[in-house]
Amino acid sequence: MQLLEKKNNILISFVGTRDDIKLLKKDGPILTVLNHRKFDKVILLWTSSIKNNYDQISLNLIDEIKKRKLSEIIERNYIDIENVVDHNEIYPKLLNFLKAKFNPTEDKITAAIASGTPSMQACWILIAESNDFTLELIRSNERETGLKPITSVKLGTGLPRIIKLEEDIKKLQKINKALLPKIVVHLSRPRIIIGNVEIFLPPILFCYYRYFLERVKNNEEPLRAKVFEMDREFIEKIVKYYEESFNEYDVNLAKYKSMLKANKKLSVSSFGGNRTKLNNKLKQYIKDENILYFITVSSHGKRGSIYYEVLIPPENILIKK
Repeated sequence: MQLLEKKNNILISFVGTRDDIKLLKKDGPILTVLNHRKFDKVILLWTSSIKNNYDQISLNLIDEIKKRKLSEIIERNYIDIENVVDHNEIYPKLLNFLKAKFNPTEDKITAAIASGTPSMQACWILIAESNDFTLELIRSNERETGLKPITSVKLGTGLPRIIKLEEDIKKLQKINKALLPKIVVHLSRPRIIIGNVEIFLPPILFCYYRYFLERVKNNEEPLRAKVFEMDREFIEKIVKYYEESFNEYDVNLAKYKSMLKANKKLSVSSFGGNRTKLNNKLKQYIKDENILYFITVSSHGKRGSIYYEVLIPPENILIKK
């Protein structure tokens, strides 16, 4: 009886902001996977970004993997993706890379999909569900979720997010991207103008909105909320933005500063309350539902892993000092 040759056990993943071991000083999704599963080879995919140096993050990650002896063979590959939230661009480029790089008869490919933008995650799922390329999909989970460190991604469970992405495209086609209004944020004399409408927001809501618009402008991943608390980085940014634009005292600012000093975090429920207030304010000024879809702070995902973002294209945002 002829023995079957063992396949190369390969892990592949995009490198995301949560994998920045130097900055965050803790294990991100990729290291979490490697702490619990062994692979013959690790392949890190990185893209260019104005805001985040994924090139350097991937190099730091390789150093850490070697230091811990988590894998003997580690490889970096650059994928030229201009828009990391456009799955119509990501899907064919990722699929072409997989087909050119691997031989399914020789390689067993496992994709860790927790890193990267939600659109990147959706493309992993689409590729696996379409059978265009054979993949095992896994997701690492943070301790706060109460889930196992690594869970398998069952095919079919990614459909809700994929459907949402399709809805985004349909709405863009319906409204015509060129007709979406410009959002201008003035920082020195704090005000927001959407199209030709000036939006009056309380200081803390102004800072919330600027936070999400900055993320879009810098091509950052959507904000991910954990089960009970927001990351400290969110409060730090809100305080920073407030101090850059406002001089008057605000009870919310005092609360946020006190939380930072005491090393406490903002609850998801408090964040959600302000997000609702912000969206309601925007709805007072803008009545077109198609436009509101792209300028309000939307959410998607499940409890414990909910993503928040503004869907308007980066080129429609102008931030003035």
